[in-house]
Amino acid sequence: MGILSRLQSIRRAGESLVAERLNGEALSLSAEIPGSKGPLWQMQLEMKSEPQAGGERLRLRAHFKLSLRKALPAPGDAQAASSLPARVGQWVERRLDTPLMQTLAAPLLDRELNTWVEMQTSTAALDAGAKALLPTQLARLGIEPKNDQPVQAWAGELRGAKPGFAQMTLLQLDQRHIPPNLQQVFADRPFQLSAAIVNVIEEA
Repeated sequence: MGILSRLQSIRRAGESLVAERLNGEALSLSAEIPGSKGPLWQMQLEMKSEPQAGGERLRLRAHFKLSLRKALPAPGDAQAASSLPARVGQWVERRLDTPLMQTLAAPLLDRELNTWVEMQTSTAALDAGAKALLPTQLARLGIEPKNDQPVQAWAGELRGAKPGFAQMTLLQLDQRHIPPNLQQVFADRPFQLSAAIVNVIEEA
């Protein structure tokens, strides 16, 4: 699959990377800052630690969405928001209603920025190292990570009904990539970390 085809797939990659629910019990958090046209910011987070042969595996999946829209005119009898997130949302919208802030926030105003993160770490001995922890969905997108490159990235424009820009970063770290002073934390146990980060900015 060519780079342009991969970038077109990134819009769906974020959802596919975090779609599968973690098995068993997991810590799950969600939060949002409301606005007059819908949430200005949303966060969903899942995290789970589970034993693995000779070690432990930690999984983290997260989705962050930022949508700074121009505020709707407030009704004349509008009351102050009762919750803290709603008050924060009103404060943000009031600041965005000034010419200076609209100029500074122009690249993001009336656009949606989605960030998906899938990260796994393991202190078990894995034959394939950090590559064994990468999401299997990447292969379906035609992305083949390389073992000798701890950081890889793709970026480019998205064309379609909602034009935008997409960027994907893959991170693979093994024991050899950790500074010596941090290796002592793992007490000679193996360590692998893999992370897939997808950023997509589109017109709202």
